[in-house]
Amino acid sequence: MSNFEADKASFEAKDAQVLSVSVDSVFAHKAFAEQMGGISFPMLSDFFPHGAVCEQYDCLRDQGFPKRAVFIIDKQGTVRFAQVYEGGIPENSDLLAELDKL
Repeated sequence: MSNFEADKASFEAKDAQVLSVSVDSVFAHKAFAEQMGGISFPMLSDFFPHGAVCEQYDCLRDQGFPKRAVFIIDKQGTVRFAQVYEGGIPENSDLLAELDKL
C-alpha cells in the first residue's frame, strides 16, 4: 500500500484511480491507514456480505480472506489486466506500463 501511496502522482498522471478492497471492516481500514502514516486513496470494505466483491473477481480464498491481486479496469468497466500474486504485488513500474497499454 505504501508503494501505491509513494507513486500517487504517477498513477494520477495516467488518469488512474488506485483503490484497495479487503474483507476487513471500515474500522480496521482506518486503523491500518493510521499505522501506515495515512493512505490517500479509497480503501473499500468487502465486509458484508463477507467477500461478495472478492468472489465476483474470483479472488476469495476458501478460508474467507482475499488473494493478493491487482486489477486494472478501464473507464468502461472492462477488466484490462488481472493478476493474482502469491508473494507481494508487482512493481508500480509494471502496473504503470500496463496502464500505458490502455
